[in-house]
Amino acid sequence: MGKLEGKTAIITGAGRGLGKQIAIKFAEEGANIAICARSLDRLAETEKSCKAVGAQVLSFVCDVTRLSDMEAFVHATADKFGGIDILYNNAMATTCGHKLFEEHTQADFDAFYQSGLMSSFHMMRLCFPWLKKSGHGKVICVGSGAGVEGQFGLTAYGAIKEAIRAMARTAAREWGKYNINVNTINPGAITDFYYEQLEKMPEEERDPIKLGFNPTVIGRFGDAYEDIAPVAVFLASEDSRHITGQTIMAEGGVTMIP
Repeated sequence: MGKLEGKTAIITGAGRGLGKQIAIKFAEEGANIAICARSLDRLAETEKSCKAVGAQVLSFVCDVTRLSDMEAFVHATADKFGGIDILYNNAMATTCGHKLFEEHTQADFDAFYQSGLMSSFHMMRLCFPWLKKSGHGKVICVGSGAGVEGQFGLTAYGAIKEAIRAMARTAAREWGKYNINVNTINPGAITDFYYEQLEKMPEEERDPIKLGFNPTVIGRFGDAYEDIAPVAVFLASEDSRHITGQTIMAEGGVTMIP
């Protein structure tokens, strides 16, 4: 019996990368899976992999910058599965690349604000009644060492990720009385998106550090399925019932918070 047997989990932005691997791992642990992206084509592989391990899957077209899309997605999930137990807030625009502080624009901030902070806020707000009804609701947000450390060249991205982390802490404090745990993962993993970027680079320059990955203290970069997804399962399961309002730095020791 899996750690998430019988639970219903929403994962936003599950067409590729971390969201895809989280969905697959949750499915392997017995959860019903509701996934979204801006087109069904993006979700085809994720859905296939989840169904292959016996999971029930809802694939839904949802642009997380549109409130009406998110409302429809949450409603469809609750209607299909009878409730919602877990929310994994993964969706956010891809980075605008490394830019000096003074080179950032309003458009950079707006993209991250709408797709990251506001999508996480609205999904949490919309799922709240169902998480409360569940009696053991779990919310997992995604932060970044770019915010905690103030990493070079990532002003807008880091700022929005820190805002998400702050919002998660407030929700954890307010929702604890409903037995809803709210935590944040700061993941350090090379996903298929970054592999694609590496492949575009000359072979002699294919260095993850050039894509913004800081060296780890354990001598290797993380894998989304092997290294991050198990942490998400822990936070989504009853194993983490006494942990809330925390940030889990799953980065191989890149960032160490005292």
